[in-house]
Amino acid sequence: MAQQYLMEGTWPVWHFTVATLDRHDLDAEDLIRSLPRVGSTGHVGPSYGLTSHIGSHIADDDRPALTIAACLHLPELQPYMSEPFLRVLQTLIVLQRSAPVSTQEASKPRFTIADIEQELPGLPKGFTVRLPGILALEPATWGGSSGGTAAEGNWWREIRREIRQYREAKTLMEYVRTTARLITAQAGATLPTPALPEPVSVPLPTPGPYVDEALIADLEDKDTVFRVDKLLAMVRELNANYAGQHPYACQMLLRAILDHVPPAFGERTFQGVVANVSWGRTDKAYVKKLADFRNGADDVLHRQISAHPSRIDMHDLPPRTYVNALLQGVLVHLPAVRQPQGS
Repeated sequence: MAQQYLMEGTWPVWHFTVATLDRHDLDAEDLIRSLPRVGSTGHVGPSYGLTSHIGSHIADDDRPALTIAACLHLPELQPYMSEPFLRVLQTLIVLQRSAPVSTQEASKPRFTIADIEQELPGLPKGFTVRLPGILALEPATWGGSSGGTAAEGNWWREIRREIRQYREAKTLMEYVRTTARLITAQAGATLPTPALPEPVSVPLPTPGPYVDEALIADLEDKDTVFRVDKLLAMVRELNANYAGQHPYACQMLLRAILDHVPPAFGERTFQGVVANVSWGRTDKAYVKKLADFRNGADDVLHRQISAHPSRIDMHDLPPRTYVNALLQGVLVHLPAVRQPQGS
């Protein structure tokens, strides 16, 4: 779900999630029901968890969403979801506290997308369009009137005074702790000792190598006019460094692979691979993301020593699906050795 959200800007339909987990022999409905929630355990009273799903059944075309709390377990979502949300939240608290108060009428302050963009320039691309949906799922911004649509540029929402309860929630963990405490109190339950949701206890597939071993074997067996010994060596070293949790080596090896494979597609550069090679819609999105990754690899390779600590870690690598899609494309496009004509 998170990968599709990052690529497409919307949550996938439930049918996609079910079909994807089926391939790992996991039941999607059992899994989503097992995710931790705080607050009410029934249909009456507030509750909050890692997803928007509350009911007992999800239709194939429904789009269950992950909440801000889910970002605790998905660091790749944090720069695009929880971090900008927390900035918006603190801005709304300031707007609520500084709003003019009338002596003649009871009115609540409102804000618009334009207000947010003015107060917080530099939010991730597309975030403000998705903001109304995010706010609707978060207890900090529940309730109050709203109107218009973000797509048409006329969306607005009231700011309720309850938002002030989050004025000390400056980090993701503080936000989740505050939400868990408030929701549990509202539901009339006793706050659990660890205020944070427990990690998922259902069995998940064991993470495999970064590059699929069967794909490596297929590349080794390919009867092609190109020599693939260097490519195979780099891919195997990438897997070894991924297993050893060595982010710098992984970044440099992956950058080297991106620079190495264009001739297999009849191109000179990786930008040519992205622009000129015929890809399926999903694989096209994957290779575009890999092209963006080159900036991170440049950071690893060329940023010089300074007084500031490095912030590169394993979470900065692109998902394995992107790299496997690229190498599958290499396998398909490698020119085969011409077989001699029969007499």
